[in-house]
Amino acid sequence: MAVGLAACLAPAVALADGPTANTAQAHFDRGAKLYNLGHFQDAIADFEKAYELDPSPIFLFNIAQSHRQLGNKERALFFYRRYLEQAPNAANRDDVERRMKDLQASLQQEAELKQKPPPGVSSHVETRVDNPPAAEVSGGGAPAVLERPPEVGASPPAEAGRRWVVSLGLAPAFASMSGSAVKLPTMFAALLEGAYRWVVPAGELEVGADLGYARLPYTRVGTSSHPALQGSGGSSAFWGVLASARYLSHVTSDLKLGAGVGGGVVFWSGLDEGNPFTLQGVAPSGALALPAVAVDLRAEYRVADGLFLALTPELLWSDIPSGAGSAIAGVISSVTRLDLVAGVGYAF
Repeated sequence: MAVGLAACLAPAVALADGPTANTAQAHFDRGAKLYNLGHFQDAIADFEKAYELDPSPIFLFNIAQSHRQLGNKERALFFYRRYLEQAPNAANRDDVERRMKDLQASLQQEAELKQKPPPGVSSHVETRVDNPPAAEVSGGGAPAVLERPPEVGASPPAEAGRRWVVSLGLAPAFASMSGSAVKLPTMFAALLEGAYRWVVPAGELEVGADLGYARLPYTRVGTSSHPALQGSGGSSAFWGVLASARYLSHVTSDLKLGAGVGGGVVFWSGLDEGNPFTLQGVAPSGALALPAVAVDLRAEYRVADGLFLALTPELLWSDIPSGAGSAIAGVISSVTRLDLVAGVGYAF
C-alpha cells in the first residue's frame, strides 16, 4: 500500500527518448507492480533487467529490498552493500545500515542455533531454524518502500560517481614569527583547493593541491638612507602551493569530518625598503621561498546536490633557511600561521 500510494503521488518522470529508456522504465514499473503484489522473485528479475539498461544505484536498493522480503538475508546484505558502495552519500544510508545490522544479527543467531546441540530427552521434538517472515527481518511489520529511480541518463541521487572536488574559502589568519618582536596584525587569507577523492570504508580519501594567499600589512621603519620612510605603510604577502592529503569520515549522510596534512613552498614577497622584518630594513632581491608544512581539520556539510559548506582550521608552519639571504636569515627563523577557513565547495 505504501509503495502504491508513493507511485500515485509521484510526479510523472520524463525519460529520455528511445527504446532503451522506455524499456528500463517498463521493467521498473513492472517490477514495482510485482513487488506490491508480493511476487518478490519476479520483481527481482525486472529490477535486474532495469539495472542492466540503466545502472542507477537505486535499483540495487530495490533488489535488496525484494531479497529481504523473501528471507534471502545473505543476498539482501550483498545488494545493500553494493548500493552503499555506489551511493556512499545516499540520503537513506542510516536506514540501510540499520537494516544490514538487523540482517547480520539474524544470520548470527541462526548460526548459533545450528551449532547448539539438540536436546537428548525428547526425540519427537524437532529443532529447526526457519527463515522468519520477511516483515520480521527489519524488526517491524511495515513493507519496504520502493523508490522511483532517476531519469535515464540523469545524475544519480547520491554523489557516488563524483570524484573531483573544488572549494574556495576565506579566513582570518593569525601569525607569529620566531625571533621577531614585531607584533603582527590579523591577516586576510584565501584558499583554493582542488582534489580527487576515493571512496574507502566509512569515508573518503582525497589527494590534491592547495593554493593559498595571505596579506601581511606592516609599518615601515626609518633607515639611514631613507629616514622619511618611518611610519609609512607597506604590505607583504604569503602565497604558494601545497600538495595535500585528507581523510573524511561519514558522520551522517550530509556531514563529513576529517583531517589532513600538506607540504610545499610558500613565497614571502613585498618586503620593501624599510620593512621591520629584515636587518636594517633592507629589501631582499626578490620573493623568499620558504619550505612549509600544514595540518588541518575539516568539516563538510552537504546543502544541495554536489554543493557543500566547509570549515577548515589550518595550522601552517614555514621555515626560513639559513640560505634565504643575509637580509632576513638569523633575524626570523620561522613563521607560524593559524587560518580559520570557511568556504563553499562542489563535487563533480
